[in-house]
Amino acid sequence: MLHAGVDIGSKTVKLVVLDDDLTLLYESYERHLSNVRETLGYTLARALVHFPSEPMTVGVTGSAGMQLADLLDLPFTQEVVAARTAIERRIPQADVAIEIGGEDSKILFLTGGEELRMNSTCAGGTGGFIDTIAGMLDMNAEKLNVCAHGCRTVHAIASRCAVFAQMDVRPLLNEGVPKEDIAGSVFDAVAAQCIAGLACGRPIGGTVALLGGPLHFLSALRERFKLRLGLDDEHTVVPPDGHLFVAEGAAFDAWDGEGMTLTALIERLDAAQWDQDATLERLDALFASEEEYDEFVRRHAALNAPRADLSCAEGRVFLGVDSGSEAIKYVLADEQGRVLRTYYERSAGSVVEAAQAMLVDLWKHLPLRHDGTLAVEVAHACVTGYGEELLKRAFALDSGEVETVAHVRAARELVPDADFILDIGGQDIKCVWLRDGAVDDIVLNEACSSGCGALLSGMAWSMNVRFDRFLDAAVRARRPVDLGTRCTVFMTSRVRHAQKEGAELGDIAAGLAYSVVRNAVYKVIRARDVASLGRRVVVQGGTFMNDAVLRAFENLYGAEVARPALAAHMGAYGAALIARDRAREGSRSGLLSRDKVERLASSKRTELCGRCGNACRLTVTTFDDGDAVRTFTVGNRCERGLGEDAPDNDLPDLFAYRLKRLFAHRSLPSNEAPRGDMGLPRALGMYDLYPFWHTLLSHLGFRVVPSRLPDAALRGRALETIPSESLCFPAKLMHAHLVDLAERGVAAAFLPYVDAEKPEGRSCPVLAGYPFVLDANVDFVHERGMKLVMPHVEALLDGEKPATGLAPALLQALQPLASDLDLSEVERAALEAARELGRFRQDVADAGREALAYMAEHDVPGVVLAGRPYHGDPAANHAVPALLRSYGFAVLTEDALPVPEAGEGSDGPRSRWEYPERILRAARFAAEREDLEFVMLYSFGCGLDAVTVDQARAVLKARGRSLTALKIDEMVDLAATRIRVRSMVAAREDRLRRGGAR
Repeated sequence: MLHAGVDIGSKTVKLVVLDDDLTLLYESYERHLSNVRETLGYTLARALVHFPSEPMTVGVTGSAGMQLADLLDLPFTQEVVAARTAIERRIPQADVAIEIGGEDSKILFLTGGEELRMNSTCAGGTGGFIDTIAGMLDMNAEKLNVCAHGCRTVHAIASRCAVFAQMDVRPLLNEGVPKEDIAGSVFDAVAAQCIAGLACGRPIGGTVALLGGPLHFLSALRERFKLRLGLDDEHTVVPPDGHLFVAEGAAFDAWDGEGMTLTALIERLDAAQWDQDATLERLDALFASEEEYDEFVRRHAALNAPRADLSCAEGRVFLGVDSGSEAIKYVLADEQGRVLRTYYERSAGSVVEAAQAMLVDLWKHLPLRHDGTLAVEVAHACVTGYGEELLKRAFALDSGEVETVAHVRAARELVPDADFILDIGGQDIKCVWLRDGAVDDIVLNEACSSGCGALLSGMAWSMNVRFDRFLDAAVRARRPVDLGTRCTVFMTSRVRHAQKEGAELGDIAAGLAYSVVRNAVYKVIRARDVASLGRRVVVQGGTFMNDAVLRAFENLYGAEVARPALAAHMGAYGAALIARDRAREGSRSGLLSRDKVERLASSKRTELCGRCGNACRLTVTTFDDGDAVRTFTVGNRCERGLGEDAPDNDLPDLFAYRLKRLFAHRSLPSNEAPRGDMGLPRALGMYDLYPFWHTLLSHLGFRVVPSRLPDAALRGRALETIPSESLCFPAKLMHAHLVDLAERGVAAAFLPYVDAEKPEGRSCPVLAGYPFVLDANVDFVHERGMKLVMPHVEALLDGEKPATGLAPALLQALQPLASDLDLSEVERAALEAARELGRFRQDVADAGREALAYMAEHDVPGVVLAGRPYHGDPAANHAVPALLRSYGFAVLTEDALPVPEAGEGSDGPRSRWEYPERILRAARFAAEREDLEFVMLYSFGCGLDAVTVDQARAVLKARGRSLTALKIDEMVDLAATRIRVRSMVAAREDRLRRGGAR
């Protein structure tokens, strides 16, 4: 008898037919595009040609296979179990197997204690992730694979989900990074996600099998896994049928079942009754009738910028360019601000080429006099958007402006009484509150773009539907499906479920329009109710050109809103108005002429910058227009990367001072340390308490060995020891510090478990309990014989002195290494450690007072850059302090401010957690001073700071001030951070220009 296995995954249908000798007789691998039943029927019909009457057992598996197995009365096997069965039969020598599918990934530990793991909720690190990024780059997965083989520089890209990754990829594209490097970086991100997210700290070793469609078809992806895992060919198994293993496992698990012919199976499929639409929740239609839609269209067409005929124009004109995340636009305006011409094209991942085509269009349409000379003169060209700096260098545009300012400028021009502006683009959301015409507050999406246009276009692309048809179907939908207000990955699953339940295209599209709006309002803006947005709301951005999204917003808001007819061009229109404001009398733009634009050539090279200790990997793009050569450099964290000297900037930098003072402790020489070496990992709590622990251990006769600040290579070696992808980045860094100490042969490492600094406080649970996580997961440390000293400290200090239970806890932990240690010696050392911690904190406070005095004397503004102490780690803050100083701000830390202790004269939100309370006290201090802005660093995965950031915002808002929140992790690109900082600068200037109104 023959044996068939059917694997119905999230993206594909696989069919295999085996004989009794396990020989693979037939295979089929088809994308189903969510049409599971039709694709399966087609697949079985093709197989019927080869097996017209042979009986065979049939087993089913896969994420979309359970319902079908029930309908057809066939045995079903969970896909991880099916994979294990196939591995046992086909490649029993494998110790570990990694299998990647369309929207799931699996890791199977087969020796040393069997474990079968599968991603639970996130589709990052899967074939669907790869498809999404490939589509963003205007290519398919196969072409992405070819590109990746040309990768020379790997850039950090998040693989938590495709939405986060797009936020990392977009700046790379806009900065001219080669697509080959981006493709290789995407595959590297997938490998990193699988290793960290599935292995969860368990080492991957021995013989490793690489299975599943993406690993079968994408050779560059296989190479990235081998590099990440340090595998050679001998320890890597890539079966020729690895993409079919799960289907083969289903066949093996149904081996002894009842046989049937394919004809009988097809008849069962045709006769099966699908219970469609049974579990779908529905929403109200966007429009009650065609007449209501027609009136809606007429109403919104009425709000338009004044226009003039370009062919009749003369004199000076002004160009505004918006290089956005999805498209490139321009608006050409005259002296009166009238729009002469607009342009909009998708950039398709090629920003420079798209800009070239755009400027050729501009020059082609400029009017000529009878003598053939231009009738108009471009007086000034201003660019905004993600590609601002790149296009300024490439095409010699005159100036740039942060996109929030450009959008506000355009909205004010058309709706002077606006008090709230919501701009939704392809991958970003900008929310601006205005008070008396001045910017009162600005909020931008932090990382997730599930409330943006990219969600709609990506869904249309994944459903193989043209975007215009997708949108047209949405406005005419009668029963929109409620798809929720969750992350894009979850909504993808809801869409797939709706398709299987038989929902129509329009109902899904309209449901997505509702979801985009709800995500924007409740997830990004975090509005408690829509009435809090404002009385006169202006919506703009390319996403709001979609009538379905606009109507969904009006339905949610409960009133009409203003959408300019130029909604998709508002950034470019604002830039054109700014260009007019900046143009001097008689000035002429330096914009490249048409012939220079057409012959512009570019080349790229990568190099390692050796001008400072950061050792940044630079991508240098050279532009040659035939007359001049210009370069554009990305990847640098300071001006030295641009070939410039470090700026002469005397502005106070408390981050730099605090870091230097924190670790300015001399360790004992070996001959003066009778109790040997003790490693101190410089991460997490050590960024607050290092002076205490270094002093204590030194006084006890240990030579303190601090860990080195980890580079990317060291972090990569520690990656597989991290137990959870959702951990905050500072906690992940601790693994690298511990691996560094172990690699250097340090005999012991000191990892105190501190419940709280003072009895009345509380430490972050991750911070306090992380020594136990490290002990359980970093096997490398135990293999090297390094002991972990983990005293449990309930409270460190009582006032300014050591807490009562501190010395006994330390004695108990240290005595196995120092048997002659006694309690009195520990008490004396703890007392001296407390004094040194007090001296350190007093020095930081004194430096803070000096910084405030400097600001007053030199009339310069400052920024309180608040966060947790370990955000002082240069690897965690990604040079944000230097970025702030480059904009003319003195930088202060929250613990350098003369603020009262908790409970002394403080009002507003409070926290029992020690570090959040410190941040809130600093926010109250900054809110009362016109010379201070407040910026908060917080980490992905930090549950406490998800609350603290809202509390800090409330403190500032109560005093008419706004919070700039920077959410950070291992990604080092500062493009989005720079937008937020420049927006803060612009809002401050606006507030001061209008009389300092708060």
